[in-house]
Amino acid sequence: MRLKNTLLLTILALGLGACTRNEVNSNAHEAGREAREAGREIKEGSKSAAKETGKVAHEVAEETKDAAQKLGRGLKKAGKEMKEGWNEAAEKSRTTPEKK
Repeated sequence: MRLKNTLLLTILALGLGACTRNEVNSNAHEAGREAREAGREIKEGSKSAAKETGKVAHEVAEETKDAAQKLGRGLKKAGKEMKEGWNEAAEKSRTTPEKK
């Protein structure tokens, strides 16, 4: 009787162990699949975030370029006015006699 009980318990333990192992393997495969899917989603999300960042950076660069051009035109105009003032002052100093 003891032999039968021992044999029955051994078979039962092996059977349960095999089922559990298959379930663990199945769960591990499912977890791996979910991890790969999550990795793909993160990768896609980072690609779209990088794309949006690139768009914004391009827009900022264009706005900066326009502002720099406007500033350059303003400085050029100011330089011309300064030169005109300089020339007027030089002309005036040449035409007025020096006082001694």
